[in-house]
Amino acid sequence: MIDFEHLTRSTGGNQKMHDQVATLESVLDEERSADMVERVRIHDWSPTSLGPVEDWPQSLRTAVDIMLGSGHAMCIAWGSERVFLYNDAYVPILGSRHPEALGLTFAQVWPEIWDKIEPLVDSTFAGKTNSFRDMPLSMTRNGYVEETFWTFSYSPIRDESGAVAGLLNVTMETTQNVIAERQRDAALAELRASEAFLSNVLGASTDCFKVLDLEGRLTFMSEGGQRVMEVSDFNAIAGCPWPDFWSGPGHKEARLAVESAGRGEPHSFIGQADTMGGTTKWWHVAVSPIRDENGEVDRILSVSRDITDLRASEEDRDRFVRLIENSTDFVGMAALDGKVFYVNDAARRMVGLEGADVTELVIADFFPSEQIEKVAQEVLPAVEREGHWEGELAFKHFGTGELIPVLYSVFPIVDANAALIGYGTVTRDHRERKRAEEDMRFMNGELAHRLKNVLAVVQSVAQQTLRGATDTASAAQSLGSRLTALGAATDVLTGSSWRSADLREVATGALAPHAEIGERITIDGPQVTLKPELTVAFALALHELATNAAKYGALSNETGKVTLEWTIEGSGEDAILTLIWREEGGPPVVPPERKGFGSALIDRSMRSYFGGKAETDYRPEGLVFELEARLTDAAVAARN
Repeated sequence: MIDFEHLTRSTGGNQKMHDQVATLESVLDEERSADMVERVRIHDWSPTSLGPVEDWPQSLRTAVDIMLGSGHAMCIAWGSERVFLYNDAYVPILGSRHPEALGLTFAQVWPEIWDKIEPLVDSTFAGKTNSFRDMPLSMTRNGYVEETFWTFSYSPIRDESGAVAGLLNVTMETTQNVIAERQRDAALAELRASEAFLSNVLGASTDCFKVLDLEGRLTFMSEGGQRVMEVSDFNAIAGCPWPDFWSGPGHKEARLAVESAGRGEPHSFIGQADTMGGTTKWWHVAVSPIRDENGEVDRILSVSRDITDLRASEEDRDRFVRLIENSTDFVGMAALDGKVFYVNDAARRMVGLEGADVTELVIADFFPSEQIEKVAQEVLPAVEREGHWEGELAFKHFGTGELIPVLYSVFPIVDANAALIGYGTVTRDHRERKRAEEDMRFMNGELAHRLKNVLAVVQSVAQQTLRGATDTASAAQSLGSRLTALGAATDVLTGSSWRSADLREVATGALAPHAEIGERITIDGPQVTLKPELTVAFALALHELATNAAKYGALSNETGKVTLEWTIEGSGEDAILTLIWREEGGPPVVPPERKGFGSALIDRSMRSYFGGKAETDYRPEGLVFELEARLTDAAVAARN
């Protein structure tokens, strides 16, 4: 604390110094300045260039006395370091810098504005008084930068030798005054602009402004309104009932609007009406009451806007929207920053976004990570450069992560000035096409494989037929009939894309050339779908059986018959397919002395291909051939 008795003693009884100390003590006792007086008194000034209070020169004491006793915001910068002191009225100016600002340097207290005020401080310490009004300063006094305005003066404080030792700043913040003046000036400017606008709007507007009396009769029409309504002389229609200019539903709406406005209620509607020139247009009409100074409705304002073009564009837009919404293609739009703002229902279904907020997504979200860079670096720049990009990419499904092959087509979205504002896409799901392509590649491979097998069979049949033939004519006939049977089998396989063949259909195709099916040849059995690799062998075996029957067996006379039947016993992996060829009514059967190619084909190939038992029994009453195999080895499907 300041030791006033010590200060008195140190003055050597100097009355003037004693009076100054007494005055300062009196100031410190005043309630209005108690805070800063107390802070100044207890502050440790010894680390500063001011030194202990008892060593302060009289000029500093007097200046501090005046400052602390003042109700105006004041601060002092003293000495070469510009040590900072201030009074209670200055505290709000410091904000959060109080009370730490006491005893710092002027530059430390106000670092953000020091470059602006330092020249003024130096000028004041050079002996010049500086005054300013509404000086703008950007200050950080409460933790954030704010624009402030100040009216202040910097006055030099001289020491006992007459040299400038300090600076007294008497200041007043005028920020609120300046802001208020700005707001006032802005309001006045806006008012003047509004008045200028209102004075010109009626003449320049393409809307039709009309004033009606309470009966709905025309009393005024704006110049712009007369142009849009094709009115050459307003006097010719003045006083006419305004609703009579409307026909159909519009006439009723106009009468309702006049009645509503007369009750003080606004009313609006859209309708068709002809101009005075006979042009039919669509209008949006707003009818409002006009009140007098007593608040009573005394006139009616009608504002009609020509929306003919807008109506047409809305119809075009509606057709376009219906087209997009009904499209099965992915249709989407995004802004230049990539943020998506529209996708149609088909797009949502394609990528699993049903019910999702797509505005939270960007273009990159739709692609797998390995394609994002291509879209950003190649696709979108090409759209800006060339106006279009199309190619095969992949979307990712948001729910399952599945990659969806697509034909991605991107185009620019521009505004009325042809400036690029975004990107649009119509993207086609290529999953079915890709599957079809994969199926085609698979089928081509399978077909090539099957054809090779068929050619191998043809080669084997030809070799075996020619090897056992005794003459060219019989060899040609045998080979031809066998190839015909082979062709019938391949027809069945071709009809099922070489995946399988129905046993009954194969049997019918192989046996029909030899006799009437259902009369001399009976075919019976449950549905069995043969594996493709067995079909050709089975058809050739049936052909050989039928050929032998036609030459030597039941089909060699007019009365013999052949029965081909099969059964399935058991189920699952244990199911057994049993097939029996039985001849009856033909000549007595005698086992052959040697087996030719046909017999070998019947026994060996069937046993080999079906992986089961294949036996031929030459019974006197008729030949019987029996095949027994596991159903899973022979067929891909079976049902009773």
